[in-house]
Amino acid sequence: MWTLARKLLLHDRLRFAVAIAGVSVSVMLVLVQVGLYFGFMDTASAVIDASRADIWVGKKSNDSFEFATPLDERSYYKVASVPGVERAERVLINFAQFKLANGGDLGAQIVGVDNQPGYKPMLAPWNVIAGDARRLTEPGAIAVDRSEYPKLGIDRVGHVTEVSGVRAEVVALTSGIRSFTTSPIVFTDIRTARSFMPQLGTESVTYVLVKVAPGQRVADVQARINALPHLAAYTRSEMSSRTRSYWSSRTGVGAGFFTTAVLGIIVGFVVVGQILYSGTLQYIREYGTLKAMGARNSAVVKVILSQAMISAALGFAVGAPLAMGMRAAMKGANLTVALSPELYAVTFVITAVMCAFAALLSIVKVLRLDPASVFKS
Repeated sequence: MWTLARKLLLHDRLRFAVAIAGVSVSVMLVLVQVGLYFGFMDTASAVIDASRADIWVGKKSNDSFEFATPLDERSYYKVASVPGVERAERVLINFAQFKLANGGDLGAQIVGVDNQPGYKPMLAPWNVIAGDARRLTEPGAIAVDRSEYPKLGIDRVGHVTEVSGVRAEVVALTSGIRSFTTSPIVFTDIRTARSFMPQLGTESVTYVLVKVAPGQRVADVQARINALPHLAAYTRSEMSSRTRSYWSSRTGVGAGFFTTAVLGIIVGFVVVGQILYSGTLQYIREYGTLKAMGARNSAVVKVILSQAMISAALGFAVGAPLAMGMRAAMKGANLTVALSPELYAVTFVITAVMCAFAALLSIVKVLRLDPASVFKS
């Protein structure tokens, strides 16, 4: 059956090429659009996922990670005193004006981390490629990412600038730390962050990070913190999922990307369906002859399905490398396309199912074919 299906497909090479092109474009659209979605979601929760905290604590009324309402210092001490908490650290996240080299200003997302003597912070810059992130304890010290060089005009350690009118010096450069918003992420010490954002006060805190003591259950400590008034505690994975869900549902990002992916599937379905159906009509007498010679309907259906699976396999073989090429091109535009083995596997299954459904019209046509019709003039 595979041999017959292959010969029927290759008999008209141009039509076969069009079918493969349609499937490959469909595969590429699905991989790139879904990969872009996952890439954006990874970026949205990157700061949370990179932390070493067991629990994130914020105001109960907060919906967005980036635009959270600050707490006061008393909340930090309340959380730190909860039984089962080994250590608690403050984090201040908000926006300030970053002075550019050309004299202009750019809104930047300031992430102030709590550097406590003798401890490695539960949240700190990662993927440091130049400088020393430990210098963030110095007044005015900041760390920026190299992906933001074009925006900030910074490409070296030691660059001096201002944030909200306060002197700032770049002491470390990172790679791959980007914000979901268009504002670059700037890491600094929480004391420096407060000087960058005086409107928030000298005791402002956005989140409290918690390290659970050995032998304590995270869920138990989380429940104790949630019992405190006006506070909400989330595990790191819950906080990550909450942030991803906010950007996916509130902004329509998820609907937009997946709608384009569905359109890609429809394109492949229409192209493959039309090619298989026209091929079936072209060889309708041959199919009738097979049935007249005693071939069962199941055998003829297998031939058509085999053509669909060949189209799916070859289309995927062409579309997957195209998606890799698009990923490389988009990386140059500072866009992340997350292509995982699981996504490839799911896309291949979707492609096979798409092509199988596209063959249904051809199958119905052959099943209704009267074998005696081949003997009629």
